Amino acid sequence: MSSAGKTERDLLGELVHSPVWRVVLAAMREGLLIVDRELTILVQNPAAEQIFSPPPISSRPLRLIDLTRDPALHEGFLCAFDHGTSVELRFELRRGDPRTFHVTITPLHFAAEEPQAALGVFVEITALERLERMRRDFFANLSHELRTPLAAILAYVETLQETGLNDPEYARHCLDGLFRQAQRLHALVRDITDLAEIESGAITLSLEDIPLRAFVEDVLALIRPQAKERNVALANEVPEDAHVLADPIRLTQILQNLLDNAVKFNRPGGQVWVTARAVGERILISIKDTGVGIPPADQPRIFERFYRGEKSRSRETGGSGLGLAIVKHLVQLHGGEITVASTPGCGSEFTVSLKAAVSQ
Repeated sequence: MSSAGKTERDLLGELVHSPVWRVVLAAMREGLLIVDRELTILVQNPAAEQIFSPPPISSRPLRLIDLTRDPALHEGFLCAFDHGTSVELRFELRRGDPRTFHVTITPLHFAAEEPQAALGVFVEITALERLERMRRDFFANLSHELRTPLAAILAYVETLQETGLNDPEYARHCLDGLFRQAQRLHALVRDITDLAEIESGAITLSLEDIPLRAFVEDVLALIRPQAKERNVALANEVPEDAHVLADPIRLTQILQNLLDNAVKFNRPGGQVWVTARAVGERILISIKDTGVGIPPADQPRIFERFYRGEKSRSRETGGSGLGLAIVKHLVQLHGGEITVASTPGCGSEFTVSLKAAVSQ
């Protein structure tokens, strides 16, 4: 039969059975379906077979409804046939872990007659949508974190403008408030800058053999004024022979953030312990407290930017909401990992795994 006398089905059949076509289908990362006007599956590449699990009862011929009952997808293919133009839509696969796809459906024109087949290409956008959601959440939280101290600063300034400096004691109170809120803004900008530099790879480590007990004692000295104010006892139980290979500046940042949280979320008369032990070629540094603890539902998310479980308590204690995210990235930058174990009402224990120094 000459090509002029062939129908679209004939031409499509020749294409499907072409060795080159089969190689192309197998190499595609995108899912591909070709259906006819009755929505019977004519072609399904391996990627599409992974997206759409086979029906529990084998049916021949296989139809689109056997793979999915999503009405938008069915309507998309029918619309492509009826109008002879491409259709784009968003397709959600809710089986197992939810997955999202951008689908482009194009009618296939092999001859002058109306298309008898349509091609659907499925490009997964699950990760992209998750990143976009994280971006929106980040800026929403950032807006809140900036708005809170700025509102306080404006209130103090307006009060000073109205009352003037005639009352030195009250003016001093306003200036103290301005200073605290300015410090809060400064800390937020610093943490955002640190996190951006870490994630962009701009930070390089200068690794040293660090005697851990003396190092922890120096960091505890930075935390003691805050701990004394909150009546929280600090204990350094790190063995004298514990040495880690780490960047001193970044290790200070890691420990200070964890200790700061252990004190802030503790109870009056509570305690914080810093311990360490060797496990193979690693040193496990643990910071344990007797604080409020973290609910199990919140524990998988506490290392996310701005994530707060007990929001009212978190707002009260202040902080940028980026500390644990920074800690996680810095620990990973050292080739280590951080874990948390916590019981609400009893306290939390954060454990950082770092490489032991050679002398260890």
